[in-house]
Amino acid sequence: MDCPPSPAGASDQPAADGVLDPAPAAAPDETTIPPDPIRPDPVTNLAASSAHADWARWSGHQLTRLGPALDAAVRDARTRVVAIDDELTPVGDELVAYVATGGKRLRPLLVLLGHELAGATGDVLGPAVALELVHTWALIHDDVIDADDTRRGRPTTHRGFAARHREHGWAGSPDRYGEAMAMLVGDLVAAIADEAFERTTAPSALMVAGRRDFAALRLEVIAGQVLDVQVAATRTTDLDRALRVATLKSGRYTFTRPLQLGARLGGGDDDLMARLAATGDALGVAFQLRDDLLGVLGDPADTGKARGGDLREGKRTVLVAEAMARLDRDDATRLDAALGDPDLDDATIARLVDDLGDCGAIAAVRDRIDLLVATAHPLLDGLPAGGARDALASLATVLASRGA
Repeated sequence: MDCPPSPAGASDQPAADGVLDPAPAAAPDETTIPPDPIRPDPVTNLAASSAHADWARWSGHQLTRLGPALDAAVRDARTRVVAIDDELTPVGDELVAYVATGGKRLRPLLVLLGHELAGATGDVLGPAVALELVHTWALIHDDVIDADDTRRGRPTTHRGFAARHREHGWAGSPDRYGEAMAMLVGDLVAAIADEAFERTTAPSALMVAGRRDFAALRLEVIAGQVLDVQVAATRTTDLDRALRVATLKSGRYTFTRPLQLGARLGGGDDDLMARLAATGDALGVAFQLRDDLLGVLGDPADTGKARGGDLREGKRTVLVAEAMARLDRDDATRLDAALGDPDLDDATIARLVDDLGDCGAIAAVRDRIDLLVATAHPLLDGLPAGGARDALASLATVLASRGA
């Protein structure tokens, strides 16, 4: 394969492994949703790493409050749903099981962090739980859109309900049934999120502004998802468009809006909101770019999804855009033809990954991540001093060293 040389300073060596999960809490009993299962990192133990200690310590403490609040919200919802009709029991069970499989809880943690940065002391656990439920809703629907088979090491919601349909020999298409049920479970989670958002001691005047931020977060992530689907359908490979999708799907949704929402409910001023916007956008896009790498290079044991899944789904990510700008015509044509083919075998995936590395695309994305994190650090220095700022700075270090 003929490729132009990698840009100066680029490296195809693997980045240092790391995970973005917080410190582990005490093991829960069988009836409690764990606050966040910790996947051991093969190279670096996050909880023991001095570079990550502030984030691990701060997030671990917050999860002792967040976990039970999330647990209570979904179990209350299950009780109410099942009370309507016994046939809804599998829906309630799926809701509880899905949330129990964990995740990073990053968005709700950043709500709590933003609130602390504003110097507030009230209770915003409800809005924090709401953001985790919005994320659950988005993932359930996203798995239908992408036709994913697994999420967090278990069958996706639509695949699980399709299997149930087959086991019972019911009428109609099992796949269509599974997709319909998943969409409805996602809608249920969205309704629960709206309820949870209102459970707070934040003053009513601040809640008015907070609801606007909550609406903006949902609007932006849906807009990013629409653009993601559109560029895949039109086979549009454009770096600026890919970066726009990354900003909307992750930069704002994962970092900026949660931080701002917490700060807003804590009475944060305009200067703090602006600093959180700049910091959040930089770290959020870096997070999405790292996720793009994991979607191609990630170990299924860590990601809970098949290696190369983004290639099979036809994702026109920044990684793909960087590759198209570097590959020769024949290799670019091969990559373009392969994108979106659900039947790509592991050998073909491996060849495509080699191409992405050989032409410098992987190194280019890693360089972008490093630049974005470096951009965020001086912005972090302008935030109010204290444990919350130290935790956010530590999180930036975690992000820079995350796997892939």
